[in-house]
Amino acid sequence: MLQRMPRHNTATRSASRSAASMWSLMAADLMTVVWMYTFGQWLDHSSRFTATATLGGHHLVVLACAAAGFLMLAGLALLTEGFTKTTTKLTLATNVACIVSVLALAGLVALVLVALLGRLLFGKLRP
Repeated sequence: MLQRMPRHNTATRSASRSAASMWSLMAADLMTVVWMYTFGQWLDHSSRFTATATLGGHHLVVLACAAAGFLMLAGLALLTEGFTKTTTKLTLATNVACIVSVLALAGLVALVLVALLGRLLFGKLRP
């Protein structure tokens, strides 16, 4: 007779694409920590445009969010065997870590998109 296994003990395999995106997010978090530590003060006070990267002049908040996201994802990488096996609770924790990481990266992504849009609309700024 077939019986159902309890849900809390079952570990499911996740796709390799999601694992690769988690590793990429960890690398982006680490990059953000280094950038905010090195250039955060300058990004805050240089201009309003560069303050976009620090979510309006709060480079320490961005640095803390990126560091927290990286540490959470690094811990989850160990628990999930490189983001390949997961349970319901680990999936929830991974989602929270991704939200924290994306929050830290939002300013940098906005800065890059505005710079690319400006380049596209206005072309070359110097003759």
